Amino acid sequence: MSRSPLRFRRPRLGAAAGVIAASAAFVGDAAAQVAPVVLPHAAGQQALAVRIDPGGITARVCPAAAACAPDGGKVIAVPPEVAPLLGGARVVSVTLADGKHLARIEAPAAGKPAAAGAPGAGSGSWAMLLAAPLAGKGTEPIVLFSGWTGVATGEHGEGRSDALVVEPLGSGSRVLVGQLRDDVTICGRPALVGASEVDPRTMTLVKGASVQNLSAEERRAAGKVVAERRDADAAAAAFRLLRPTAASSAVGKRFAEIADGDPKTAWSEGKAGAGRGEFVSFSSADEVGITGLGLRIKPSDGVEAGAAPRTLYVATPDRLFQVSLPEDAWLKESAGYEVKLPEEIRASCVAVVLDDAYAPAGAGGRGAPSAPEVRVTIAEVTARTAFDEQGPAALVGALAGGGERSRAAAALLARGGPEAVEAAIAGYDKLDPAGRQLARGVIDTAPCAAQIPFLTARLASGAASAARPAPGAAPSRLASGAGSAAPGRAPRAAPPELDPELHHARDRIRRCGRAAAPALEEIVKGGAAAARLAAARELALVAPAEAISALLDALAGARGAARRDLRAALALAARSERAAPVVEDELQLERLRARPEDAQLDLLRALGPALGRVKGGGAAFQALASAGGAPFERRYLLQAPAAALARSGEAPAEAYLRASLRKDADAHVRLRAAEVAADVPALAPDLLAAASDPDVRVREAAIVALSRAASAGVKLPAGAAEALAARLASDPWTFIRGGAALAIGAMPATPTGDRALAGALADGSPEVRRYALDGLGAHRATAHIEAVRDRAEDKEEDVEVRARAILALGAMCDASSVDLWTRLALRAKAPIGEHDQRLGSAALAALGSVHPADLPARLKPLLDKDTPHGLREAARAALSAAPQCRRR
Repeated sequence: MSRSPLRFRRPRLGAAAGVIAASAAFVGDAAAQVAPVVLPHAAGQQALAVRIDPGGITARVCPAAAACAPDGGKVIAVPPEVAPLLGGARVVSVTLADGKHLARIEAPAAGKPAAAGAPGAGSGSWAMLLAAPLAGKGTEPIVLFSGWTGVATGEHGEGRSDALVVEPLGSGSRVLVGQLRDDVTICGRPALVGASEVDPRTMTLVKGASVQNLSAEERRAAGKVVAERRDADAAAAAFRLLRPTAASSAVGKRFAEIADGDPKTAWSEGKAGAGRGEFVSFSSADEVGITGLGLRIKPSDGVEAGAAPRTLYVATPDRLFQVSLPEDAWLKESAGYEVKLPEEIRASCVAVVLDDAYAPAGAGGRGAPSAPEVRVTIAEVTARTAFDEQGPAALVGALAGGGERSRAAAALLARGGPEAVEAAIAGYDKLDPAGRQLARGVIDTAPCAAQIPFLTARLASGAASAARPAPGAAPSRLASGAGSAAPGRAPRAAPPELDPELHHARDRIRRCGRAAAPALEEIVKGGAAAARLAAARELALVAPAEAISALLDALAGARGAARRDLRAALALAARSERAAPVVEDELQLERLRARPEDAQLDLLRALGPALGRVKGGGAAFQALASAGGAPFERRYLLQAPAAALARSGEAPAEAYLRASLRKDADAHVRLRAAEVAADVPALAPDLLAAASDPDVRVREAAIVALSRAASAGVKLPAGAAEALAARLASDPWTFIRGGAALAIGAMPATPTGDRALAGALADGSPEVRRYALDGLGAHRATAHIEAVRDRAEDKEEDVEVRARAILALGAMCDASSVDLWTRLALRAKAPIGEHDQRLGSAALAALGSVHPADLPARLKPLLDKDTPHGLREAARAALSAAPQCRRR
């Protein structure tokens, strides 16, 4: 059948929209309506005259025999926000089924957000239903309803709006007031729910009305199908495809029982009359083709006032089928029926909509004078598919290959609950990669408790596979523990792409969180090496409190790369606030001493900078540090915890670190102490003393630490410049002299330090000369500007040294060098070699710092299109740089 593409982009109300639009047209153009509207008297009802006035609505009730005009009638007030809209309001006379009348008043409002699928043009309206009372029931007009219609409220997906429906019915009309809800639709078709109907007998709104939301046009075009009686139940499907999601009404709100597989339970519509138009919507899986439906109408326990449908509709988002039952199924105990669709349908939504029923005469509702109370009922609706006779194991086997049939089997299994998950896990290893991917999606539907054993097993096997190198490949980090290629060795091959099973296991374990902790702990305690390390990290992430003790147990006896990775996991867990109480318990001396020494050390090291903030950290450190006969490894590893505690004000830790730096017999321990002491300002004098240590590596570490401390703003002790100047002038090692130059440059400028840097411009090492120039530039040491110029202009000098000299001159605001810099910058446009490019870039940076007044003219040639892109951008950067020097 033909379908407008707009139907599925923006749902509409079907019958209601057309009826309201047609009824609104009865009086023509609203703007032209100025005369009052008179509703004549009818059998048993008085007449009513209605006029729209600027201040409200005037209505007058007249005796049946008298002429009627609104003059002198009652003025019905409207809300303040509605009064301005009355100039465009309109009045529509509606004739009810028994000949009585009511007036529908509508005032469109362009500023109101329209509900999706609401009738009318893209905006809401304020509406009123107004009627004359029945004869002998007073002389006041009756307001049956007033309010906004078609105006959306609520969040997207939960929006609601009121609506009026005027439905043709024989010689008159049926008037309903209800609600449109985003979450209750007929597979995308908006549906009026919670409807009340105007009862002509009482001229009141009566709750519990049903309405056929499927349009007459769509119903006429629906495919016609006759259900067939079956003598025996068809084979039950392995898993139920249809899941009830919403119902227009349900006795006791029990609509899920229409597809629960229990023949004793049922859905019964809860509206007056025969429930025409009441529906249940189901979610489905559009990967699975539906060939038909199985229906069971009467539940085995029966339903009070129950009745069977005569016809019903099966709707999808783009299809509609009319299904006829050949007999009154309520008279057939346990009767079942098969509906064979003319073609296979695939949809994510299916709805069953009631139409006519095998109900007693007069049960059709619509104001029938004596409508018996009936409940049209359906016990079970089951989708028929090509997989109906296949059990869980067969469906899992069908996952192989990943094709269309495989995806359909996966969709069914995903809706199959625990039995499907168990089957997917049991058959997982027999599937190919495409089938395994689908099976993982099925397993993901299970609660975490059911997933965790599978996921942790995949984590363990995936980690073990990742740790096994391919033939001829270098060992992985998990296997070797190496972080980079050792000097003289070939670089390690790039790591393989992450195993999708391993990635999936990690992702799902992290989603499950602490539920995975017991299974992960078991792997950490007794799994294979690679699996233990993988599980350790996941345990630290998802359950840090539980991880602390488990990882400390695992660290006992661990060595090399395994110990390092376990300690990294311990550090990750210890950073969590949730683990803080457990960490404090583990640091209690009695508990701590019960663990091996290497585990004690690893706990202190894992806490890192936080050690000083943890209760018991200082006492735990002292217990290890004060033990007699401390071996080298313990002394070396305690330096970082000592620094963390010293930074927090722990005097014993500071004293320990000072003694290590000055007195330890092993140079490796002194070196480690110098490395970590950089962040302890109180140890600056000790670092200065260590700068003259007999061991060259200790001297280097101390000088680097002093440079870091100076860069961080730590005030170095008196004599620091002199001591470093002595290293710069006389140390036999180039990297010591270079480090001293860096440290002096990081310190505040002093005459002694600047003289030492200037003297280093004659050093035989280009590296030392570079660092010395950097320091002079940082200090803006203009007293030594001539020596810096000599380095910049010496064509025999190392090109990087010359470039650093140019940058230093720029920092010193050396205006006399501007012409030289300009020549070097322009030469970089057509360089002879890399030295021209390097000097040109340094010259541009210096020009940007000094920023002479004629800089645009000097650099204009570099802005031409024939200039290399990088050089042109550097010139633009120099032009836009903020001047660092005062112009003279």
